[in-house]
Amino acid sequence: MEKYEKIIKQMTLEEKVGQMLMIGFFGTTLPEDVKTFIEQYNIGFIDIFARNVESLEQTTELMNQIHALAKIPPMIFTDQEGGIVCQFAELTSTFTNHMGLAATDNVAFTQIAAEILAEDMDLIGIDGFIAPTVDVNYEPDNPIIGLRAFSDDVETVTKHGLAFLNGVEQTGLAAMPKHFPGHGGSRLDSHLVLPSLECSEEYFSAMNLLPFMKLAPLSNFIMTAHIAVPQIDPSGLPATFSKVFLKDILRKKLGFKGVLISDCLEMDVIKNNYSPEELVNYTIEAGVDVLLMSHTLELQKEVLSILVEKVKSGEIPEKRIDQSVKRILHAKDQYKVLKEHKMRSVEVAVKKVRQKRDIEDFVCAHSIVLLRDRFHKIPVDTSVNLGIIEWDKTRSTIQLHEPSHKSYLEATAKKYFSNIDVLILPLKKPEFSVIKSFLREHDEILVGPFSRTPEVEKLQADVIREILRLRRDVIVVATGNPYDIRYFPDVNTYIATFGFRDCQIKAFFEVLTGRFKAAGRLPVEIKNMFPRGYRWRDENV
Repeated sequence: MEKYEKIIKQMTLEEKVGQMLMIGFFGTTLPEDVKTFIEQYNIGFIDIFARNVESLEQTTELMNQIHALAKIPPMIFTDQEGGIVCQFAELTSTFTNHMGLAATDNVAFTQIAAEILAEDMDLIGIDGFIAPTVDVNYEPDNPIIGLRAFSDDVETVTKHGLAFLNGVEQTGLAAMPKHFPGHGGSRLDSHLVLPSLECSEEYFSAMNLLPFMKLAPLSNFIMTAHIAVPQIDPSGLPATFSKVFLKDILRKKLGFKGVLISDCLEMDVIKNNYSPEELVNYTIEAGVDVLLMSHTLELQKEVLSILVEKVKSGEIPEKRIDQSVKRILHAKDQYKVLKEHKMRSVEVAVKKVRQKRDIEDFVCAHSIVLLRDRFHKIPVDTSVNLGIIEWDKTRSTIQLHEPSHKSYLEATAKKYFSNIDVLILPLKKPEFSVIKSFLREHDEILVGPFSRTPEVEKLQADVIREILRLRRDVIVVATGNPYDIRYFPDVNTYIATFGFRDCQIKAFFEVLTGRFKAAGRLPVEIKNMFPRGYRWRDENV
C-alpha cells in the first residue's frame, strides 16, 4: 500500500474527492462541461448507459476519449448482467438473464456466458461490470429484481454468482456483486420508495447474506442497496447509509476489503428524501468509498464541493478520504487502469465483438423451460397459420417507463413460420371482440406476456384467462418473469424464456418447432404449482 500512499500525497484534496465519484452523463458524445469536470477533478469512475450507445464505432471512440482524460484514468463500468439488462442491446453478446442461466442448471454455462459478455466489453473499452446480481429473489412480486436474480434459493444464487464473477474476472475486467445486503425480498421498487423488510435478523441473514459471504473475499468492488431492515438497523436508514450493514456486517463480519460503491444516489427514494449534504454525511459516515450519481452534472458538482468543504472545515477527517482513495487506487491497479490510459481499436472491436453467437445460442437453448404441455402441442407444424398475441411493453414499473408498441416475437417467428399475424394489445382492458375474431382466424395461437411487475402481470393475466375460456389450446410463452402462470393456472401449454433478447426468442422457437428439446429446469419455486428444478415430462400427463 506504500506506493498508493505516495500517489495520494501528490494529489490535491479535490482530486482525491474526485476519485470517490462515479458519474453518468447523457448523450452519445461527451459533453464539454462533463469533460471539463472529469479532467479538472480527476473523476474516478464513469457509468455507461444505453443512452450513451449508438454503435460499436462510436462507443469505442467514446471509451478511448474518456480513458485519456485524467491523470489517473477513469474506470468505466456498465450494467451488463445479460438478458434484459444489457446497455449495448444487440450490438454485443447478450445471452440470457441470470435466472435463465440458472435454468440451465450448469454453472459452466454461467461462467462461459460471463466470459464472453466481458470479452465483448473489453474490446469496446469497458473496465468493469456492475454485476453479478446476487440478490435472492424469494419474493415473486419483486418489481425490480425478478428474473435479474439467479434464483429464490440462496445456494443456487451463490454458486452461479461465483461462476459469473469468475467469468468476468478471468478476462481482466472487474465484477461488482450487488445489491448488498440483498434486495430479493422486496415488493417495492427502490427507485421510487424505500423498501423496509419486516423480518428477523436470523431470517434476513439466512435468505440474503450467503452470496455476499462467499463473494466478498473475492471481490474488489461491491454495490449497496437502498433497502432498510429495522430488525438489523433500528435507524431505518437505507443500507447505503447504514454503518451497521456496511461497517459491522460487510467489512467486519464478511471481511470485505475492497471498494464499496453506492447504488445511484439520484434514485427518487434518495433524491426526494435527503439533501445533497445529508447524502454526503450518511455515505461517508457509513463507509462508502464511491458515490454514484448517474444523471445530473449539477448534483455531481454539488456533492464534490460539499465533500471538499467538509474536509477543509475538519468535519470529515482527510484521513477518512485517504482510506477510500487508497482502496480505489489499489483496485484500479489490479485491473491495470491506475496509470495505463486504456485504448481500444475501433476496427478490432467492430470485427471481433459478438463473434461467439453459436455459444450464445447454445446456452440460451438450454435455458428454455417447458412447464406444461398437456395437449402435446409441441412441436408446432411450421406450415400453420400462426396468430401471436402480445401487449405493449414496459420494462420496469409503469411509473418509470411509458409502454412501447412492439412485438418481441414477430421478427423471429417469421424465420420459422410462413403465415403469421400479430395482435398487440394495450396495457388496459382490451376490446374482446377483436380478440375473439383473431382466435377464430388462426390455426394456432401463441400468447406472449411480458412482465416484470405485479401490475402488468395481473393486467395481462385477466386477458389470458378470458382467452383460455374461449380457446383452451393456446400456447403461452412468458418472455419476462416465469411467475405469470400463477394467475392463469389452467393454461395447458406454458413455456418460460426468461427474457426477450434475440438469442432467447430464437431458442424458444427452436423448442416450439421441435428443433431442440426444452432442457431448462425452473430455478425458482412457483408456490402450489411447480417446485424448484421442475420441467415437464410426457409422463406428467
